[in-house]
Amino acid sequence: MEKNLLKDEIFTNLPERIKELTKPFSGRDRDIVFLSSMAVFSACLPNVYGVYHRNRLTPHVFLLITAPAASGKGIMEKSKKLIEKIHDVTIQGSLTEIEVCKQEQKRNKKEKINCPELEIKILPGNVSSSKIYRHMQSSPQGLLIFETEADTISNMLKQDWGNFSDVLRKAFHHETISISREIDEKFFEIKDPKLSLVLSGTPGQIAPLISSQENGLFSRFIFYYFDEPTFWKDVSPDGDQMDINQLFENAGDSTLINYNKLINRQTPVEFKLTKEQWAKFNETMNFAVSSLISIHNTEILPTIKRKGVIMFRFCMILTFIRIEDIDEIGNEIYCTDDDFNTALAIIKTTIDHSIIVSSLFKEVSKVQKLNMNESIIFSQLNKHFTRKQVLDIGQTMKIPERTLDYMIYRFTRVGLITKVSNGNFQKL
Repeated sequence: MEKNLLKDEIFTNLPERIKELTKPFSGRDRDIVFLSSMAVFSACLPNVYGVYHRNRLTPHVFLLITAPAASGKGIMEKSKKLIEKIHDVTIQGSLTEIEVCKQEQKRNKKEKINCPELEIKILPGNVSSSKIYRHMQSSPQGLLIFETEADTISNMLKQDWGNFSDVLRKAFHHETISISREIDEKFFEIKDPKLSLVLSGTPGQIAPLISSQENGLFSRFIFYYFDEPTFWKDVSPDGDQMDINQLFENAGDSTLINYNKLINRQTPVEFKLTKEQWAKFNETMNFAVSSLISIHNTEILPTIKRKGVIMFRFCMILTFIRIEDIDEIGNEIYCTDDDFNTALAIIKTTIDHSIIVSSLFKEVSKVQKLNMNESIIFSQLNKHFTRKQVLDIGQTMKIPERTLDYMIYRFTRVGLITKVSNGNFQKL
C-alpha cells in the first residue's frame, strides 16, 4: 500500500503537551505514538462532554493499529504510561474506601451495609465477562482497555454469556447496557457507559473484529494500517539518547494533575464548536457522503458517518490537551480553528486506512477499492473525461499532480476506466 502517513502539518499545529511526546519520533512511529496517545487521553478527561446530534458525547474513542508481526506497532505501549498513575491512584482510593466500609460492617453487624466494588481505570482484556460489567458499573468516569495483542479482545467476543460486541457498540454511544443471567440470577444495568480502546494486532488477530463490519462494530474504530517492512534499528544504548519512558512518565504526572482537577469540578465542562466550524464540518461530511452515494459505494457509509463522531471527539481531546490551566476554564469551552483543522486532517487520513482494512478480509467491488480522495474525484468525472479535467478537480482539492496521475493509474488498474487515447479516458 502507499504510505498513508499523517500529514506533517498535523504535528506542526498540535498542542504543546502532545507535540512534545511526538518529537522524538518520525514516520510510522510518530503516527502510532500520536494516535495511541490521543486514544489514551480520551480516557483521562472526566466531567467533559459535547453535544453532537442532540446527544451528549464524552471524548472516549476506539483505536486499532494493525500490521504484520515485528513491524514496530508495539511503540504504542509508551502511551499507556499517560494513564497508569491515574489507574494506580484510582485503585488505591477505591481500596481505602472499601476497607473503611468493611470496618463499618464489623462495627454495625446488625445493619446491611453494601460495600462498593473496586474501581479501576485500566481494564485488562483477559478479564471475564461478568467482571467487565462490574468494573463498568463501578467506574462512572469510564475505563480504558489497552492491549497490544488484539486476539485477547477477539477471544472476549467468543465468550458464552453476554455479547461483548454489543457492549462495545453501545459504550461507543453511551447507550444503556443491560443483561440478565438466569443461571445465577444476575442483572446488570450500566447507564451512560464510557469506554476507550487502544488495540494493536496482526490482520489475522483482528479478523473476528473485522467480521463484525455488518453489525456496526467495525465503523466505530479508528483504524491505522501498514504493511511495509521495517529496517533494523540501532538497539545499543548509544542508539537513542533520549529516555522515552521518562518523557511519558512526566507527561503522566501532568495528566494526573489535570484529571484530578476535572474530576473534582462541581459542574462538567461543555465542549463546543463555533458556528463556522459546524458549517465546515457539515459541508465536508455531506460532500464525502454524497460522493460515495453517487458512485454506489454505500457499504462504507456507516464508517464515514461515524468518523464524524470520532472527529468531534478528537476536537474535544485536542482542546483539553491544549489548556494550560484547568482551573481557569468555566462551564464551556470552544474549539480553536487549529485543533478543528487538525482533527479534520486526521479523519481524512484514517478514513483511507478504514477502507484498506475493510478490503483485506473480503471481496469488495471496484469502487470500494478507492480511497476517499479517489472516490470524490471519480464521482465528479463524466463518462468521457480527460487528464486535464482530473488535474483541474484535483487542484481545487490541493492534490499534487503526481498523485492525480497515480489516481488515473489506479482507476485503470481496478477496472473502472479505460484509456481511449493519449490523455483521454472512458468510464467502464
